[in-house]
Amino acid sequence: MEIQHMPSTRPGTPGLDVFKIAGRSISGFVHSFKTGDPRRVRQPFTSRLEEHLCLFLEDHPHVRIFQRGDASPACATAYGLASPLGTPYRINYVFEGKPHEYLPDFVGTLCDGGLLIAEAGRASEKSQGKALVKAEAARRLALLRGGVYWLGTETHLSERRHQNWLYLHARRQPFSTFDEIATALLAHWSWGNISSVNELVQRFGPHWSEAEVEAAVWKLVGDAAACGHLLVDLAEVELSRATPLSLLAPGASPILPDPLPSELICSEEGTVSLTLEIEDEDLVLDSPVGITGPTFDASVLATTEEQAHFHRNLAAVTAVLAGMGISGAARAYGMATSTLSRLVRRTRQLGQIACVPYATYHRDRALHPDFQQLIRKLYMQPFRPTVTAICEDIQLKQLAEALSERENKPISVPPYHQVSGFVKSIEEEIPVKEARSGLPHAPRARMSPKSFVLSIPYPAHICQVDEHTMDLLVVASDGTVLTRRVHGAVLICVKTAAILAGVLSLDSLREEDYLRLVKQAIEPKDRWTALYDCQHLWPCSGKPAVIFHDRGKIFTSERATQV
Repeated sequence: MEIQHMPSTRPGTPGLDVFKIAGRSISGFVHSFKTGDPRRVRQPFTSRLEEHLCLFLEDHPHVRIFQRGDASPACATAYGLASPLGTPYRINYVFEGKPHEYLPDFVGTLCDGGLLIAEAGRASEKSQGKALVKAEAARRLALLRGGVYWLGTETHLSERRHQNWLYLHARRQPFSTFDEIATALLAHWSWGNISSVNELVQRFGPHWSEAEVEAAVWKLVGDAAACGHLLVDLAEVELSRATPLSLLAPGASPILPDPLPSELICSEEGTVSLTLEIEDEDLVLDSPVGITGPTFDASVLATTEEQAHFHRNLAAVTAVLAGMGISGAARAYGMATSTLSRLVRRTRQLGQIACVPYATYHRDRALHPDFQQLIRKLYMQPFRPTVTAICEDIQLKQLAEALSERENKPISVPPYHQVSGFVKSIEEEIPVKEARSGLPHAPRARMSPKSFVLSIPYPAHICQVDEHTMDLLVVASDGTVLTRRVHGAVLICVKTAAILAGVLSLDSLREEDYLRLVKQAIEPKDRWTALYDCQHLWPCSGKPAVIFHDRGKIFTSERATQV
């Protein structure tokens, strides 16, 4: 028998939905000064990221009031939640052709009256599919209302800054003697001056108890941080009684925390790119997280792949130093957790240069130094042995036996892969390339940065005599052997390599032959080409000023001078 349940006319909320927000159990509450109602000061959160975002809104100078945007009316009534904008705060959007409603985590009002919409979640979840459509709808509505849409992810919600805000937020509660102590503190601690809690407690401890003075100092610092008037980078330091503190004057322009992104775009490679919404008057003077050591200019890297690799590594390290977990950052930037952990450790030691691929990493070879020296010597031999021949050389075995005896432990002959790896590492060295070139002599290095040939002012200014012999049998018409070797010489222009003159002799060249060379060089060659019916012209002539020859005294003799 089927029993039909009739709807009850008595009011109430079924089940335990009152203890949940958007289907998730409430994890805790933040005591808020920005609910708009001093009697309702609770801001619930359901996750760690929501707690981070809630405290970010609480201490942002541009946020006037904010509330939960996804709480049901029953939940707001049960917990006494302030909802000046109404709850739930519905935003309509269309996904895959069907209408939907989006309930943001937080909504509020900015100090200029604009609408604030804020959402917390992991970057991997908020950068794809339906979440992108929700974000676009919220961003469009915030723009129409003159406001902003913020996305709080694990990358931009700094853990250290959150802990410092949490530390100060718990000390902002008023107490009876605060006004009196604050007046005395500000009379001594003027705006812009630096003091620590220890110094102020020592100075004003005799007038009030140390606990009251310390509580008053931390309340002043917490109120100043919420207004953007604390001159301390809460993302870099850890607050303590010894931390140097400085406050801005109440009328000064507030210092804003690092902006949250308004958009998450999932690129083709699977990494998440962030679009920050920064006002025109905001000037970012430094990176959110400081890395010790000198900076690095990625434009000096050879390829765009290396530059992209460097920026990926730097972004991942910066996210970890800002408070993001190593495993989360490794997933967000597509890296192994062990690789990122090692990269963060080396960046803290060396600076940004550690993020450059293969710039600082070095590992000593497992190959013994004596083996390296012997392999280098064998590889540079004139007959150019192969890697296999080096591995099979008897000298490696003899060296291994000598090292084993000397170091009192067994040392084996290096295997093929070690020898091959070492050879590849040295084959581009200049001495090795010259030894393996096969030339009888290594090419001589250039001795001057200027070209000697180009420095010669004009052709035929400097000439050189080149002398040769030819084994040639020369006989007379009657069969008499005149000579078995013919001597010849040419006069060559050093600048153009053109032949200016040439002579042949049946005997060793004498002074007259060299003078004929000079005479031919000076004379035009038209008569010679016509006389001997040459096929080509010989338009080469000139008066040498300098002649290089190993028998230079011939050209400076008395007869040559007379000629």
